[in-house]
Amino acid sequence: MDTAASLLGVALLIVTAVHITGNASKSIADALSFAAYMFFLCSCLVSHRGYTKERERLERIADVLFDFGILTLLAGVLSFWF
Repeated sequence: MDTAASLLGVALLIVTAVHITGNASKSIADALSFAAYMFFLCSCLVSHRGYTKERERLERIADVLFDFGILTLLAGVLSFWF
């Protein structure tokens, strides 16, 4: 959950940086980073719920959401170069 929370901040930083530089209309990096932000946010929420309810299934769902967030954030970062 700590890593998801940290990467949540990174994704939000990328969205902000793209908008500040004025490249939001030229790039899909902000949209992909915002999607990653949502995956990380959901991962944090589901992981917390899994800890409090002691349910292994919720932890697996949080892991899958985290994986999707990592892949989406990677795509957002790579979109800067293409």
